[in-house]
Formats: sequence, C-alpha cells, structure tokens
Amino acid sequence: MLSKNQKLLAFSMLSSDASFSIGVFVVFMLALGLSLAQISVVVAAYLISSALFEIPAGVFADRFGNKFSILIGSILMSVGFGLFAFAQGFYSFLVGYSLMGAGSAMKNGADVALLYNDLSSQSRASEFKKIYGSLQFKLNLFWVLASVSGGFLYVLDPRMPFLIEFALSIVTLLSVCFLSEKVNNSDSVTVIDHLKQSFRYAIGTPVFSKIFVFSALIGSVAVAAFQYLQPLYLNLGIDPRYFGMIAAMTFVFRALGSLFANQIGKWFSVDKYLVLHSLIFTLFLILFAKIKVGAIIFMIVACLYFLRGLYAPTITTFINERVTDSNRSTMLSVNSQFLTIFSSLLLFLSGLVSERYDLSVVFFVLACLSNVFLILYVLSLRNVEAG
Repeated sequence: MLSKNQKLLAFSMLSSDASFSIGVFVVFMLALGLSLAQISVVVAAYLISSALFEIPAGVFADRFGNKFSILIGSILMSVGFGLFAFAQGFYSFLVGYSLMGAGSAMKNGADVALLYNDLSSQSRASEFKKIYGSLQFKLNLFWVLASVSGGFLYVLDPRMPFLIEFALSIVTLLSVCFLSEKVNNSDSVTVIDHLKQSFRYAIGTPVFSKIFVFSALIGSVAVAAFQYLQPLYLNLGIDPRYFGMIAAMTFVFRALGSLFANQIGKWFSVDKYLVLHSLIFTLFLILFAKIKVGAIIFMIVACLYFLRGLYAPTITTFINERVTDSNRSTMLSVNSQFLTIFSSLLLFLSGLVSERYDLSVVFFVLACLSNVFLILYVLSLRNVEAG
C-alpha cells in the first residue's frame, strides 16, 4: 500500500518518459525533414545532456534533498517538452531534447532514492523491489493508454501528442511541490570527497563494480536499438497511425517485466539476468536484420521489452541495498551516467552506419557489440571469482 507521499512521487514520474509521443516522435522528426543521422544526434544529445547532469544531480540530491532535485528536473523537462512541441527544425529539437535529458537526470536517481528512503523510514526497505516493480507496472499501463491515444492524435494533428505531454509536465511540476522529505545533510563531507567515495566504491569493489559497469554497458545496446524500431516499422509498410498501438504493446510487456521482477529475481541472480539479457538481445538483433515479417518482429519486440521491464527493479535494488543513504542518489546517478554515455556513443556509431548502410546492417552491428559486451562480462566475472 502506497502512502500519500509515495503516490505523489509516482505521479511525478509520469513525465519522466515520453508517453503520448513515444510511438511517433521519430516519424514526427522525419516528417519535418530530419534525416536518420540528425535524429540520432538529437537522441544522443538527450543522452549526453543526461550524462553531464547525472553525477552533479546525484550529489545535489544527496546534499540538498531529493525533492529539490526532482523539482528542478521537472522545471527543465517542462521547458524541454514545450520546445519539442513547438519545434520547427533540427536545432529546436536538439535544444528541447537536451533540456529533457538534463531534467530527466535531475529526477530519475532522486525519485528512486526518495522512494527507497521513504520505505526505509517505515521499516519497509525489504519491500522496495516488489513495490518499485508494481509501481513501474502501473506507470507502464498509463503509458499504454497514452501511447495508443498518441498514435491516433498524431494522425489528427502531428503536434497534438507533444502538446499534451507539455501540459502533463506542467501538472507534474505542480504535484512535486507537495512532496515531503526529511533531508539528510552531508555538508561535513566536501563535494570532491563525496564524489571520490562514490567512484571508489563504484569501480573499486570487485563484484559490485562488475555488475555496476556492465549493467550499463549491456543496457546501452537496448537503448540504441530501440531508436530504430519506428524506421523498421516504416520499412515494413506499417501505417504510422498504428505506431501508438505498437508502443502500447511494448509498454504492456515492459510492465509485466517490472511486475514479475521480484518473483523472477528469486530464480535468477543479477549476474545471470545480465547474461540472459545480453544473449537474447544479441540473437534478436540478428533476427531484426534478417526477418521482414511484421508479426514475428512484434513478438521479438515484446520479448525484448519484457526483459527491459526486469532491468530497472533488478539493477536499482542491487544498488540500493549496497550503498548508504548519504550516497544513494549519487550512486544511482553514476550508474545512469554510465548507461547514457555508453548509449550516446552507440547512437553516434549507429547513426554513422545508418547513413552509409541500411537498417539491417545497423542491427547487425549492434548485435555484434552486444556479443562482445557479453564475452567481456563473463570474463570479468571469472576474474572476480578467481581473485
């Protein structure tokens, strides 16, 4: 059962991911004349901006409060949503998406840390994975309804999904003002020492650091690959009006992954989950490059999004249980920064490949990289065990 504060926090997460526009944002930019390479730059700008703000945002949240960080992030995202909704060309999208990336960085680690701390204050920290998975399930159901609506709204007016997102971000911003939090000040530790402690633990603790780094590296393949699904649907001849419904299907499976993350986590340890994640992504990305049948593509996409639904509860629980309250937001932000940096590099690479080759080559290159990351990860685990 969620408290009033936790319900407000859940509502504040609504604008953290694009919902009404998730199924059409790529085709919207294509319709306004952007190339796939330019779209890759726009998405990469989001990731780079997010990466640049991740660690400062985590330190800020740990020192001055998660609520304050979420509030600033909500303001940045509202401005970004507004710029994106009224964009006329490449630079408007670039600036708008960059602001959304910065806002997302300010919010994402802080909201998870605030939820964990709130549960911990109620002696319910052991329920975090179950509650967070259930919360992600409910959020994904909202995104299902929003994405279905967005596809049809796009047909009526291409800007309508983006305008609704802008309005939602304003309402979300207002809800954040009513959050409550007991701030744990760490002013006795300098910012530099705070960062040193966090990085020392992130990359200097053998078992933790392997999971910490490779979860971001392996996850970056998924982030990069998903940006090319809409162009793939266009190549299959699917009408854009159905993109919202397709996105809704993916949210359903991602929601189911989040809902069952706690139960599946009893069967698979986090390291085995990452190996499974990487293996399946490698196989299915190769299938993307070879298969041209829409029904089979949709089944593959459903499986991949189920895996992604498992990702956030699994990784955040792993981190939350191993760090102190005074460093929790920072550590979550460092992990997110690794993910965004790796993802932006892969997007730049895949953007270059898409300019010279077709989509099948892009998916094949990402599959090869996924396999390389898997091999390195397995070898790193063996080194840890040998040590």
